[in-house]
Amino acid sequence: MSEIKIVYIDDQIDEILSKYVSQNYCAKAFIEGECRQNVEKVYDEIKFDGDRGYENLLQDEKVRSANVILIDNHLFEERTAGSGKFSGKQFKVILRKLMPFVEVLIITQDEQLKGDNIIHKFSGRHGENPELYYKGNLDVIVDSAIREVLEFESLAADLKQSTDVEKVLIEKILHSLQGDNSYDGLTKKDIDELIASFKELGSNCGY
Repeated sequence: MSEIKIVYIDDQIDEILSKYVSQNYCAKAFIEGECRQNVEKVYDEIKFDGDRGYENLLQDEKVRSANVILIDNHLFEERTAGSGKFSGKQFKVILRKLMPFVEVLIITQDEQLKGDNIIHKFSGRHGENPELYYKGNLDVIVDSAIREVLEFESLAADLKQSTDVEKVLIEKILHSLQGDNSYDGLTKKDIDELIASFKELGSNCGY
């Protein structure tokens, strides 16, 4: 993989966040591992239209080609439940099912919301510099998400070359990672066991 696509989704684009990610964070290539191979970070954004529903969002080419998605927590409210459209909570589950490679990070103004995949928006209430704030509160979280994407890409590449794993299982895993619903028989245990076995082979420079 030579690039990572980062997509920010919000119904009201936060210009400070958008500017930082596009002009600061994505301006620097991602360099990881002993190979020191550069991975370009490509930024895009989507202004979400709630009237069009989550089905439309799932079909958006920017979403379908993304590796890391930054999405505002406000969009996960249950305001569309019962209307025939996906609710926000359903969107998170469906996105994980359809596009397992994608890492989803939550953007929020709620300081009480905590978690490894939570990024709190810059508020400016304490006189911070927005660039310094996001450098300390966004970079490390998005870097971690990129590492997860690269690890699964590396695993998929290893699987294609493997002669030690049953070919039928390899096909199931690769199709599942690509969002093929015909391989629902694949369990999380299957994937976890293979990830563990490949990790035992040591670090891989094939990013």
